[in-house]
Amino acid sequence: MGKYNPITIDTDILVVGHGIAGLASAHAVKDANPDIRVLAVDKGSLGFGGKANKGGGHVSFIPKGNEEQYVEYHTRNLGDYLNDQDALRRYASSTIKTMDKWAAWGAEFVGRDIAFNAHPVIPWKVSMVDADVLIKMAEKAKTRGIEFMDKICVVDLVLAEGRVAGATAFSLLDGAPYIFKAKAVILANGNQNWGIMKMWSSGRGEGIATAYRAGAKMRNAEFGSFVNIVSLDHGHVSYEAENFMYNAAGEKVDPGMPVLEGAAFTNACGGADIGGAIGMVMYSHVLQGKGPIYENHAENDFPYNPFGQIIFPMHGQAPPEWYRPVTHKFAHHLFDKNKEGAYAKNSETDLKVVEPGVVGECSPLYGDENMASDVKGLFSAGDISANGTAWSGAVPTPPARNRGSGLLYAVYTASVAGPAAAAYIEGLGDVAIKEAHAEKLLDELYAPLDRMEGTTTGEIETRIRDLMQYVPYTNFKKEGRLLEALREVEKLKGEVAKIIAADAHGLAKAHACRAMVLCAEMFFKGSLERKETRGWQIREDYPARDDKSMLKWITYRKGENGEMVLGADPIPMERYKYQPEGYEK
Repeated sequence: MGKYNPITIDTDILVVGHGIAGLASAHAVKDANPDIRVLAVDKGSLGFGGKANKGGGHVSFIPKGNEEQYVEYHTRNLGDYLNDQDALRRYASSTIKTMDKWAAWGAEFVGRDIAFNAHPVIPWKVSMVDADVLIKMAEKAKTRGIEFMDKICVVDLVLAEGRVAGATAFSLLDGAPYIFKAKAVILANGNQNWGIMKMWSSGRGEGIATAYRAGAKMRNAEFGSFVNIVSLDHGHVSYEAENFMYNAAGEKVDPGMPVLEGAAFTNACGGADIGGAIGMVMYSHVLQGKGPIYENHAENDFPYNPFGQIIFPMHGQAPPEWYRPVTHKFAHHLFDKNKEGAYAKNSETDLKVVEPGVVGECSPLYGDENMASDVKGLFSAGDISANGTAWSGAVPTPPARNRGSGLLYAVYTASVAGPAAAAYIEGLGDVAIKEAHAEKLLDELYAPLDRMEGTTTGEIETRIRDLMQYVPYTNFKKEGRLLEALREVEKLKGEVAKIIAADAHGLAKAHACRAMVLCAEMFFKGSLERKETRGWQIREDYPARDDKSMLKWITYRKGENGEMVLGADPIPMERYKYQPEGYEK
C-alpha cells in the first residue's frame, strides 16, 4: 500500500486492550460464537495490561433481592440524578451472573462466600481477586483460540461504507505499520488519567481519541475529576489519610467540613468514602495561609489494622481466608520500597506532606444498552465508556471512591459488548478498505516521526499534568478559571499539532499526548457548560444543583471543520422511577 507497505492482518472482531475489559470481551465473543475469529492487541504485555492488576483487586456485587435498593441509593446519593437509571438497574441485576461468567473465564474469587459489607447503608458486598487474574484469564483465552498481539499501538479506526472496517496501528518495538481488517472493533483500552498518579499512569485515553476522530459521540467528560490523596514523600496514594490530616496551624482538616465562606460545596457523593470535595477542602486551608497539609503517619494505622491487611495488604498478612499471594507480594513491595523507604529520608516527624492527586477517570465514549457507539461496528467495554453510558451519573468512575465496582463493571460491560459485536457481524461481508483512506491515516500516524523540529512529548506531558492537577481548575471550578484553563488547552492543541518523536516509543507518547489534550478540552468545555454544582462537579459560581436546566447529558463530537461541537442528550426523567424532590416535567 503506497509508501508504507503495512502488514495487513484479518480477523472478525478486533479487541483493543489486554486488561480486564479486553480479555473479558474476547471471552464473551467466544461464548456467543466459538467460530468467530477474535484478535486482541495491546501496547503492553498480555497478562499485565491495563490498571486492574495494579490496584486493590476489589470486586463488589449486589446480593440477590437488594438490586432496587442499590439503584435508589446510587441514584440519589452518588449519581445525583444524572444516572441512566435503566443502565444502572441492568448492571445491579447482573452482578452475580457476571461473577459466574468471570469465574468461567479464569477468575478465582477470594472471600466471595464471606464477602463484607462495603457500605453502612446499602447491601453492597465486596470480595477479591488476586493480582494475577489477568494471567489466568489469558491462559484460559488461549485454550479457546483467542489470538493476541503485544506491543501494538492502535491509533485510528478505518471506516468503509459508513462502518468500522478495521484500524491502523504500529509496533512499539520497531515502528512497523499495521492495518487490521475487522468487521467490528471493541475498544477496551481504558480511560484518561493524564499520567499524574503512578498506579493509573497507563490510562492515557488513546481509545477515546481514536473513537472521537472516527466521529463517535462522547458524553459526561466533565466528571473526569477523580481526586485521591497522595504523599509527596513517596508519590503514591496514602490510604485513609483523609481521616488524619492537619494543616500547618495544627488544625484538623476534615473532608466533611468546608472552610471557604460561601463556597460551593457538596459531599453527597462518596458514601463510605470521601466525595469530590476533598481537594477543595485541602485547597481552602492552603488559600488561608495554613498550608501545607499533612498526614499524621503515626495516627494512620491502615497498613497495620485487619481491614487494611485485607483491602491492600501492605504490612503483615491477611487472614488465611483473605490471603492473596500475588497481591501480598506486590503491596508489600510498594510499602517497603516507596512508603517506608521514602519516609526514612524524612524521619524527623510523623507529619508527612500530602496533596490532592488527580486520578482523572475521564471515560466519555458513548455506549448504548449493547455497548455500541453511534459509529456502526464500534463497541466498547470497561473504563473507556463508563461515564459515556451514564450508568454512574455525576461522579467519575468507579463511582465516587466506593470500592469494587470498577472491576465488575468492566467485566459486565464486556459480557454485553461481546455478544452484541458477535450478533452485529453475523452475515456481514467483508468491506474493501480504500487505499487512499488508509494511507492518509498512516500519514497522520507517522507525522511526529517525520518532523525535524517541534514540541517534545515531555513538554506536553508536563504542561498537561500541571493543568489538570491544579485544584482551582479541575476540582473547584469557576468560569474565569475554566476559561484560563481552556486558553492553555488551545495553546497545547497548537503544540500537539507540531509534536515530534525520535523513535517508536516517542511515537506512542506523541499519540498519548494528543489524547491527553483532547480529553482536557472535553473536560474543561463540559465543566464550563454545566452551570451548576452536582456530584463531583463543584462550581464556585453556581453553588446549587439546577434540576430545571441541567438535567441533561452534555455531549461532544468532532465537527465538520475539526472543532469540538457540544450538544446535549435530555435525561428521560419523566419515565424514571427516582426523581429529584420538586421535579416537574
